[in-house]
Amino acid sequence: MILGGRSVSVSKGFLLSSTRFLMGCAASQENAIATVSSSSNTTTTSITANSQKWATPRAIQASHPINSNLTQVAAIHTSSMDSGSETVQFSSPRGSLTTAFSSSSSGAQRKMSANSERSLHTRPLADTAVIHKTQSSKMSTGAGDSPVYQAVERGSLYSLDYRVFIKGPQGIVSPWHDIPLFADKEKSVYNMIVEIPRWTNAKMEMATKEPFSPIKQDEKKGVARFVHNIFPHKGYIWNYGALPQTWEDPNHVVPDTGAKGDNDPIDVIEIGSKVAGRGAVLQVKVLGTLALIDEGETDWKLVAIDVNDENADKLNDINDVEKIYPGLLAASVEWFRNYKIPAGKPANEFAFNGEFKNREYAEKVIAETNEFWKALMKEASPALNTVSRVPEAVHQATDDSAAAAIAATPEHGPSVALPGDVDKWHFVQG
Repeated sequence: MILGGRSVSVSKGFLLSSTRFLMGCAASQENAIATVSSSSNTTTTSITANSQKWATPRAIQASHPINSNLTQVAAIHTSSMDSGSETVQFSSPRGSLTTAFSSSSSGAQRKMSANSERSLHTRPLADTAVIHKTQSSKMSTGAGDSPVYQAVERGSLYSLDYRVFIKGPQGIVSPWHDIPLFADKEKSVYNMIVEIPRWTNAKMEMATKEPFSPIKQDEKKGVARFVHNIFPHKGYIWNYGALPQTWEDPNHVVPDTGAKGDNDPIDVIEIGSKVAGRGAVLQVKVLGTLALIDEGETDWKLVAIDVNDENADKLNDINDVEKIYPGLLAASVEWFRNYKIPAGKPANEFAFNGEFKNREYAEKVIAETNEFWKALMKEASPALNTVSRVPEAVHQATDDSAAAAIAATPEHGPSVALPGDVDKWHFVQG
């Protein structure tokens, strides 16, 4: 691309982030406009999307000095040096996120750090990130400053060695055991661990059998698992994760469903307007729950909204969801019913004929699973890993054990290639 008589090369990382941003615009029916400007020593590209969901446009912007050794390309994205740095700023009416990339001489190794005024988490998901802050916000609920957690990535994204550890004020912590269930118990605001960002396909989960329960790529028979896209959906249609300090006891038959627990922390779908980052710790309001029966096990799916979302004040129970997001609950039931069909499995079933239970019911389920978790933490020989920094844990974590858990995983490296069919649409009848 020629700008002001200068040849400008495209940054692969920024091209990917820009492409993902534009794809996100398309998915949310936003209009995206790319503009380029240059001065004597700096080139700036801005990609702006106007959305009805935002009071003002949001933008991705990058700028950096122009290098003399550049290659001409046909694209309308920002330039990048073979070595040096670049900065990407994401802005919204609620805050901004500035991301600094540094490139090695080959341009292949990239490191990223991010500082967020609010939980925007809009960094490009497939670009490498060694450490990024997942939360630093003041809640509108009056809960005050929340703890800051950092996601520490190890291994290569989409590979079986990929792990996301969580670092808190005490050092490396278990997101399952050490992050409190409540962000504000008096106001019934919960912490949620984001395992899978919306519109992504990689099936991620906390590794409940590993020390410090890092988030990992799920696998079956040695093959990484990805959910299929079932028309008209793309990947997961919400931010997906779990509540800490909960456990669905596989030895307990839930009276209302007639099925045992699934041996995992309780799942959450966060239905807000932002795409959260993997490893983010969100403060959420629970609105209700769906009871999925997955291969004969009770698998609760809590419905929640980020308390910092623009619609959080309008959503206080499950009946409010249809008013604000018409069609979302029906689409969620459809998604959970059908998502295994492309893999040759039967449709999933539900308790209560697929009807959502209200907030009061959901909070009783949460309280019960929290009690199951407390009992698990006191077991001398649990089937799952309960190494933790909480005082009541039988198996106490130490800084040395945390360092050993990190050392047992490979250094963070470039993402591996996605499966060739990850973007394929599948059509299910009935």
